[in-house]
Amino acid sequence: MVMPIQIIQMGLETRLSYVKDFPYQDGDVLFGSYMKTGTHWTSNLLHCLMYDGPLEGLTSFAPCLLDVFNYQEWPQKRVGNRIMASHLPPERLPTEHFQKGGKTIVVFRNPKDTAVSMFHQMRKFKQLGEMKLSWNSYINYWIEGKIAFVPSSSFFDYYNSWQKQIEEKPEQNVLVVQYEDLKRDSLNQLRRIQNYLGLNHSDDRLQAVLDKCSFSNLKAEVESGKVKTPLIDEEGKSILYRKGIIGDWKNHFTVAQNEKIETVAEEKFKNSMFNYKAWDC
Repeated sequence: MVMPIQIIQMGLETRLSYVKDFPYQDGDVLFGSYMKTGTHWTSNLLHCLMYDGPLEGLTSFAPCLLDVFNYQEWPQKRVGNRIMASHLPPERLPTEHFQKGGKTIVVFRNPKDTAVSMFHQMRKFKQLGEMKLSWNSYINYWIEGKIAFVPSSSFFDYYNSWQKQIEEKPEQNVLVVQYEDLKRDSLNQLRRIQNYLGLNHSDDRLQAVLDKCSFSNLKAEVESGKVKTPLIDEEGKSILYRKGIIGDWKNHFTVAQNEKIETVAEEKFKNSMFNYKAWDC
C-alpha cells in the first residue's frame, strides 16, 4: 500500500489501529470505495435516504473518512445512524463492525474514469502543492497503484480484496453498487440500497432524494462554502466535485494507454464480479 505523508506523520500504526478497533454502534453503515469512485455522492444518497424528515432544509454531508480523521473530532455529525467511509481494503476495516453484522456498502466505477478524476483533483489539491506529473507519466503510476493522498493499493488489488472478502465471508452480506448503474438507473439502484438498509420510502421520496443529491446541488453547496471540505485549491476553492460523468476517460487516454489498462484489467479481474467489460457501455 502507498501511504500519504500526513498519515505517516500522525503515526501509521496508530492510524491503522484506530480504524481496525473502531467501535460499532447499532445502525452503523460502513461505506467502502476506492478514491474518486463516487464516495461523496453515494454518501449523500445514504445520508438523505437514512433521514426521515423534510429534505428541503437538509444540508449535504461531508462523510467522515476514518482513514484520515477521528470520528469524535469530525465537525459535521449527522442526526441518526452513523455513516463512515473508508478507502482501506476490507482486511483493515473495523473488526467489530463485521462481527456485529453492520451494514456495508461498496461502490466501484470504471477505472479509466476513476483515474482521470483523481488526476484532476491531485493537480489542484492545496495540501499536495502543484503536482508536477503529466497525464502521460501519471497514468502509469496510477495503474500500478503508486499514487495516493489517502492509504491506497492499486485499483485492481483493492477490489480483488473485496471479492475475496465477499466470497470467503458471505455472512457479512456486503452490498456492491456500480457507479455507472447508479448514474444510469438511479431509481432502481436507490430502491436496491434502501431494501438492503431495511427502509421503505415511496418512489416519490426516493426521487426527491435523487433530486436533492443531484451533482449540481452538491457541487453548489461546497462551492458556496455552505458545506466545508478540506479538498481545496490554492485559492481556497473546493475541488471536491468536477464532472461526475461517464466516459470522460475518452478525452484523456491514448490508444496505447487504453490498451495497457485493458490488458491489466483482463489479467487482474479474471473471473471477477467487477467485470471491466461493462464499464465502457
